Amino acid sequence: MTDWTLHPCLSQVEALTEIDAERRATLRDGPDDHATYRAALNTIPALQEVEVGGPAPQAVGATGHLRVVAWNVERLRYLQPVADTLTGAAADVCLLTEIDKGMARTGNTHRTAELAALIGQGYAYGAEFIELDRGTTRERNAHADTENALGFHGNAVLSRLALQRPALFRLETEGKWFGWDRDEPRVGGRLAIGGQVLLDGVAVTLVAVHLESHSDPDHRAGQVARLMDLIDLYDPNAPLLLGGDFNTSTMGRGPDGFARPDLRNDPLRLLRVEPHEPLFAMMAARGFDWTACNVPDAPTQRFPAADMPRPLGKIDWIFTRGLLADEPTVLPALCPDGTPSSDHEGLFVRVRLAQN
Repeated sequence: MTDWTLHPCLSQVEALTEIDAERRATLRDGPDDHATYRAALNTIPALQEVEVGGPAPQAVGATGHLRVVAWNVERLRYLQPVADTLTGAAADVCLLTEIDKGMARTGNTHRTAELAALIGQGYAYGAEFIELDRGTTRERNAHADTENALGFHGNAVLSRLALQRPALFRLETEGKWFGWDRDEPRVGGRLAIGGQVLLDGVAVTLVAVHLESHSDPDHRAGQVARLMDLIDLYDPNAPLLLGGDFNTSTMGRGPDGFARPDLRNDPLRLLRVEPHEPLFAMMAARGFDWTACNVPDAPTQRFPAADMPRPLGKIDWIFTRGLLADEPTVLPALCPDGTPSSDHEGLFVRVRLAQN
């Protein structure tokens, strides 16, 4: 039998296939060995589906350039402020990560569909994980009186242009979130989601990326290598933009948290991460550029004022190949009252075809 995780998933549905509450509870409370995890991964249809919906495209394609935002929107808790930021950026395509569907912590709503309606864009959504409980300890306590309706948590591409060939790229199937070891039991694994839009009549591939947070630099590089192999199966020749949360912390994270380096000898380490993260050398070898796509030395993390001072890192990135980028901008993740709308800033860039 062919392993579906080794190929892009192109199966489109109007709504992800639901997994009933009883089975989610059984997976949460039952054995947490790898065989049980793998059996669940292989038999939950939603993990192999791309949900497509939202308003009809505003245009078939773009001319001249594309305006792209990449943003980890942290569950998409703050719907209207995020919508206002995306509208203000006049984004043609939005590459978004960490979005709930049917989770108690976000009102058991379909956050991607709501956002798409607010900004007038179509969407493709995929589930990284089936959440088997209400989330983290804080989230479980805050929503103890409410059950998850569906338990989906994933990533999305939104576009005002016609989105062609939406696809999932599953980056890992290790199952390290299965069980209670990380205090948030889940079935699934990190994924990227993408599709193609036309720019001057040429199909351009755009992919929202979310690498593992409980990881280390070599593991992240391995996930990027897998993504590159999957994209080669999808379309090896199209101009390509990758954007999202690469979690480039420059360090590893184990059961006791990050092994933080001594920043006194390298105070810019968390911002100038390239020497410490082998994924950058890998991307360069594959022909990608990031220097024109990102604001130098600008952190992309944001925390509430009560959590500061706290070292802020540059963990979100945009990479391009076959495209020329300009106007890189960090979009502040702020609600009108000045509180964070996400724990990540948004990234904006404008791109055009390299041969034009």
